[in-house]
Amino acid sequence: MPLMVEEFEAVIRAPVETVWEALTDFATWPSWSTYIQSVDRAERGWRFVARGMPPVNLVWVAESTRREPPRYLEWRSVEGAQHDIDTTGWVRLEPTPEGTRLTVHFEGRPHFASRLVDRAAEVYAMLFGEPHKLLKVTLEEFKAHVEQQAQRASA
Repeated sequence: MPLMVEEFEAVIRAPVETVWEALTDFATWPSWSTYIQSVDRAERGWRFVARGMPPVNLVWVAESTRREPPRYLEWRSVEGAQHDIDTTGWVRLEPTPEGTRLTVHFEGRPHFASRLVDRAAEVYAMLFGEPHKLLKVTLEEFKAHVEQQAQRASA
């Protein structure tokens, strides 16, 4: 399957530090995300499980390759770990008068154990816009989650 490259940007009405804390608190992602089912600490990095094309979930283990709190985080899939999608990417946070500009760059290539499932995933992605939809919805949910946190903190 071809490499997927996605880039998203959003302005979140919250300070950079608040956005960074929520972004790097991976264990809480399932509490605010429709797609992320679980996030657990792995030997190296974190193991993410997301709802994918029915009935297959997407599983990946990612580790930080560059971390500059509270402004920049880069990651990649852990080599040798079981994956359904190999990923690399980065997140940049920049203060703005409106809050924090979050820019996400994501690259991924499905990597299922079965070539048949790989092919089915490719067809499903073409027909239904996955994983673009998964990434877009997750970013929108993250924005709403952080803005609610910031609003509660300032009340």
